[in-house]
Amino acid sequence: MSVIVEFTIATEEFVFGSALETVEHMEIELEAIVPVGGQVVPYFWATGEGFEAFEHHVGSDSDIESISQIDRLDGTALYRAVWSSGADGLLRGLAETEAVVLEAMTTEAGWYFRVRFPGNKEVKRFSEYCTERSISIRVGRVHPLAEASRAGRRFELTPGQHEAIVLAVRRGYFEVPRETDLSAIADELGISQQAASERVRRGANAVLRAALPIPRSE
Repeated sequence: MSVIVEFTIATEEFVFGSALETVEHMEIELEAIVPVGGQVVPYFWATGEGFEAFEHHVGSDSDIESISQIDRLDGTALYRAVWSSGADGLLRGLAETEAVVLEAMTTEAGWYFRVRFPGNKEVKRFSEYCTERSISIRVGRVHPLAEASRAGRRFELTPGQHEAIVLAVRRGYFEVPRETDLSAIADELGISQQAASERVRRGANAVLRAALPIPRSE
């Protein structure tokens, strides 16, 4: 049975995360990790300002062979990076153990990950991988997929999106007139206003598409 593992890691322990650090303030959310041949190709969202400076900074890192912007919407951009074949870090460990990244983002304490492993065997392999390479992760919750939120499964929401949507509804964000704003929601969640906006928008989009099936072509 699939297993969900939640863990955190300090930015300095996460080599790819360190490469994304820049003088420009950016909220980073990992989208997927795709192994291609001997390389690891991460896709991630960056929210903030100064994208050109950010791309130059990331592209100059010796562990990153290339970075390209795939899409952009307002203050958020989707990137594809090619991680060096010689780099041996957390992302390679996740790729080698067939882990699926459900949620991964920057926080004040470092990086938060929520990933799904095919089973306990892969969880053990990932743990051994980290131990052998002195990668220090702090495991939070470990539980079988069956315990995942029913609402989250139905609407394919991440825990962060579910939390933001529920809070927005409770505080009257969707009322007319609005009874709160994104700044207040962000403060209550302990995240930036841009990150709160992303979670609310993506969460609302997922719920609406599930409740009112709309062909993508429309």
